[in-house]
Amino acid sequence: MPIVSVSLTEKNLDVLDRMQEAFGLKGRSEAIRVCLRSTEDEIREREGLVGMVEGVLVVVHETHNSKDLDHIRHDFRELIYTQIHSHLKNEKCLEVFIINGDAEDVRRLIMDFRSTDDLEYVKFVQS
Repeated sequence: MPIVSVSLTEKNLDVLDRMQEAFGLKGRSEAIRVCLRSTEDEIREREGLVGMVEGVLVVVHETHNSKDLDHIRHDFRELIYTQIHSHLKNEKCLEVFIINGDAEDVRRLIMDFRSTDDLEYVKFVQS
């Protein structure tokens, strides 16, 4: 296999080590391959979105004051039918969005959320 050099934060390394232990993986390289397969599955799901799409978008972030979240929510307000905001433990917040719109717009919304460093978790579940 080719060897690839990657720069990671301490937090990234902690996550890799926890993954390795939780899944009984042999090393960090195997943990990264698991992440890549998971991401590949998500890409396939996103590419499968066609026509009008309806579903639930779940987002978790560290504080309820996320400027990026507010900006994205404003940009895609025509897709968001309902939003629920809940305070979780450890200064985290949960956002649940009911989404309905054209697949391409939904993909852009998901991509914008995923590219934001403030958000810890983003998952779209199509209905």
